[in-house]
Amino acid sequence: MEHLTNIKDIEQEIKRSRLCLFYIKSPYCGVCNAMLEKVGKMADKYPSLCSFYTDILEEPMIAGRFLVYSGPTVLLLQDGKEVYRGANFINMEELERNVNLFLFSEDI
Repeated sequence: MEHLTNIKDIEQEIKRSRLCLFYIKSPYCGVCNAMLEKVGKMADKYPSLCSFYTDILEEPMIAGRFLVYSGPTVLLLQDGKEVYRGANFINMEELERNVNLFLFSEDI
């Protein structure tokens, strides 16, 4: 997963890609760091999936723009619109199921 630290870069990546997985973490959160590794490994299985992460303290505008109040939070955005959100204790099976649903479905 790419590490983005600027809101403009994040917005560009979202606009440029059909489906994005966006992971938001907090720097002093053990769960955030452990889940980043798991989410990253899952995202690596899908080369056509745009995936990146940021630290909420590196880019404070994230909280307001994406309504993120705690870490970890993972967002799945299709054509710039949120289609899935997981927060705190992220269910990896549910996340991967949604990635497959939106990545491989033409009708949605």
